[in-house]
Amino acid sequence: MRNKIARFVIKQHKEKLSANETDILIRSASRSSSYAIRESKALGLTIKSISDRKIIERLPNGEIKIIRNLQQKKDTDKGLKKGMILCRK
Repeated sequence: MRNKIARFVIKQHKEKLSANETDILIRSASRSSSYAIRESKALGLTIKSISDRKIIERLPNGEIKIIRNLQQKKDTDKGLKKGMILCRK
């Protein structure tokens, strides 16, 4: 399967030489992940992902389990600003 994906990415890269490198990378990553998800479903494996600040696990039978809720990090202001020079004493 890796060879298929690699050939596909190389083919896409050759077709769109004028396209931005970042766009090509994003497109190939999304296609590769969709292939991986399809393969995992075919093999009956679970798929873990993040959705709405929750880590979820999708089981092969279609059931969804919430593993953990994610919390938003608190913004901490440490008094450092961009461009500051730090001196060691």
